[in-house]
Amino acid sequence: MLLALLRRTLCLLPLLLAACSVPLSEANFNQTPEARFLRNMVDWLAAHDYATLERQGDAQLDAQTLRSGLERMAASLPKGAPLDVSPVTWQVMLSNTHGRMATVAAEYHYPGNRWLVASAQLSGEPGSFRIVGFRLEPLPMPMAQLHAFKLAGKGPVHYFFLLMTLGAMLITLAALVLCIRTRGLRRKWLWVLFILVGVCAVTLNWTTGAIGVNPLYFNLFSAAFMRLGWSGPWLISFCIPVGALVFLWKHGRKPAEPAEPAEPVVVVE
Repeated sequence: MLLALLRRTLCLLPLLLAACSVPLSEANFNQTPEARFLRNMVDWLAAHDYATLERQGDAQLDAQTLRSGLERMAASLPKGAPLDVSPVTWQVMLSNTHGRMATVAAEYHYPGNRWLVASAQLSGEPGSFRIVGFRLEPLPMPMAQLHAFKLAGKGPVHYFFLLMTLGAMLITLAALVLCIRTRGLRRKWLWVLFILVGVCAVTLNWTTGAIGVNPLYFNLFSAAFMRLGWSGPWLISFCIPVGALVFLWKHGRKPAEPAEPAEPVVVVE
């Protein structure tokens, strides 16, 4: 029953994301109003149409600072039309104080093997976006290569995180299998939930080597392996499998077999 429940949850996840309008593919990303607006921003910048960008700017932006920043960005754009535009990230947040805030980024490939990432922070609803931030970041290579998950050139910290993540996951799986197979266990489903969740996530950015600790975060199976956006850096994370360790300590030891009764000693006088 547990495996069936997990399979149903994984099958429903894409439907839930689609219902929230989260783009699940490059085609869906290109159709979002945020991605289209970002592309318009880059086109306006390439055409030196600073007036249009300034009209779309947030009211809190300083006009002189905005104009000088746009001019510097336009000068850094490679010559020619982009050969390809790939999604990098898309995120929309709703809050009572700031309303609808969106972060969108795309990778641009220009002639001469030149790449850059264009990113923007937008406020407001589609059709009435206001530019809160706009940035261009040149890249030495495509992000897919820059953030590729590879072992070559990595140090002891990367291998330590890899071993800890695999170890935490294997401990959780061992405890879960033992729990399911243990007969007569009281409150078995509570034990299953306790085993599945690891606490205090320790995360490594595989590209930069940056380490983060979040004591309030948890991971299923005490491990996580994810990527930021479509082509961002990989994150590897492990948690302390408290529930799995407690269960293995309490139920992982086989009960001692009763000693065989000693044969009676017959004394013949």
